Amino acid sequence: MVLEEEIWFSSEDDAQECSRIFRKLNISAHIRTKVDLESRVQYKATYTILKGIIEEEISRIQNTGEEESDELIAVFQEVLDNLKVKHDLLEKTFAEKSAGTRIGSTIYDFLIKDGQVPYTKERMDSFLQEATLTNLLEMNDLLDIDDEGLILARIISPDDAIMAQYGDEMPPLKEESLKKWQVKRILDSRDIISYIVTTSPDVVFLEDTSELERFFEKIEYDEENLSFFSNIQVKQVLVAEIISMIQKEKKLSREELASEFLHKELPIEGNQVSIGLRLSPRFILGVIDDLKKIGILKGKDSKLKVVIS
Repeated sequence: MVLEEEIWFSSEDDAQECSRIFRKLNISAHIRTKVDLESRVQYKATYTILKGIIEEEISRIQNTGEEESDELIAVFQEVLDNLKVKHDLLEKTFAEKSAGTRIGSTIYDFLIKDGQVPYTKERMDSFLQEATLTNLLEMNDLLDIDDEGLILARIISPDDAIMAQYGDEMPPLKEESLKKWQVKRILDSRDIISYIVTTSPDVVFLEDTSELERFFEKIEYDEENLSFFSNIQVKQVLVAEIISMIQKEKKLSREELASEFLHKELPIEGNQVSIGLRLSPRFILGVIDDLKKIGILKGKDSKLKVVIS
């Protein structure tokens, strides 16, 4: 169905809330779960080694004068800065804690006790820092766990701590450099769960989207990935034009309609803005089928009629 809409969520609770809003607006919606495998190349070595190989690469770029060298160096420098932040976090932790002492509680509560992610900026910053620390300690086998939480098992030099850097976050490192510095290259794979809210085709007739707009603003949905509102606007204009054409001509065939929108411009908002449509016959035929399924159109394919007035 081409008139239905899909909205993807990483949170099942957000997907459930979105589905509830659609039902409240008399739009049918269901949720399905999709699991994907995400794989990324990861460089893994001690802090000293990662720092060394990146500094060597910066020096090489400076000496050879590569094209866009300033941009390459800036990216490598940002990676160095991030590694230094992790190094300093470990150094601070080892200075304040001794082996056998407990390490925070927020991450343990979240992972083990199904705790809540903090919503204030201050608590979120603390949560993310604790998550980074926990990841570093786990990567270096420095954590024990009991019924009450996480325990620092032992202390090492931050210079010798294993750290990881994703390859897609910086320019590629030379193969000979990786061998020279003995940096491990790992294909890091993990499952990504998505919750997809799928609406019924009659969502195209939804007039008041204010509650949905407030919902997406509340959960801070990435606007760049939210095509729902623009899709609805285009589909509403398209459906209105199809209905208008059939009413005007009294009867139109599927084939006549199918080729009408290959290159068509339709005005909206009082002719101040227009929508340019370059839609294939296959898409338009799908729209017609959806309109027939929800009772807006009827008749044989050679003589379509509008049911609503």
